[in-house]
Amino acid sequence: MNILFCGNSRAFDGILIALLSIIKYYKGELVIYIMTANLQNMREDYAPVSWQQARLLEDVISCVCRESRVFLIDKTNVFRAELAGWANRDTVYTPYSMLRLYADDILVNKLLYLDADVVVCDDIERLYNMDISEFELAGVRDFLGRWFIEYNYMNTGVLLFNMPECRRSKLFKRARRMCCDRKMFFPDQTSLNRLCKRKFFLPEKYNEQKRYRPDTVIQHFCKSIRIFPYIHTVNIKPWEIEKLHSIYKLHAHDGILEQYERIKNAFYINL
Repeated sequence: MNILFCGNSRAFDGILIALLSIIKYYKGELVIYIMTANLQNMREDYAPVSWQQARLLEDVISCVCRESRVFLIDKTNVFRAELAGWANRDTVYTPYSMLRLYADDILVNKLLYLDADVVVCDDIERLYNMDISEFELAGVRDFLGRWFIEYNYMNTGVLLFNMPECRRSKLFKRARRMCCDRKMFFPDQTSLNRLCKRKFFLPEKYNEQKRYRPDTVIQHFCKSIRIFPYIHTVNIKPWEIEKLHSIYKLHAHDGILEQYERIKNAFYINL
């Protein structure tokens, strides 16, 4: 199973939680690609995922399947050079969200992309093995976007890519060009939505963006809107454990989060 994460060193906590949740249910071989870049020329805290972090993640997943591997892909040079001329260089989101638009560099037939703020709640093998041979990608409608943008606007936090079709259509290359030329609020997500003509829409349980449900397979902790006691946004991440408990009243992932805290604390002690 080929899985892609993207981000800087601060994504490490989320990737660790995601991987711990994946191997809770899936015991087969995992090939994890982590795409990163050093953008400290833009912000001091934009340091790349380190090789020490990648090695720890590989140690975690190889305990379940010895063949599982983590590959760290450093896109610093090409990303810095291209990002300098992009219309979407500065947005409310970090530039690391656009790293997934370089996924065409990964030479596999199928690739599951996951944001670093997801928790897997069941075996994802059925999702990965879905037949999407007639499509470029598969994903779930965006919970807010389908109301405020368009009904078929897809959330890109969980995407299953048919890579030969994506390469044939030059989807990623065209998306990068669009992000370079046209200012957008959700640049990477909107470019994929606008340019991909053959999307397969998955049930919400594969990218549950609102709340944990009994049939949830992947819970995505993205920004949401709350109505009461007043209209406001909430953006709580899996590693913010106290807030998960106090605000979301969510304890379904406590076992995973206890593992995460143990492993993370030991990692930083031994650095």
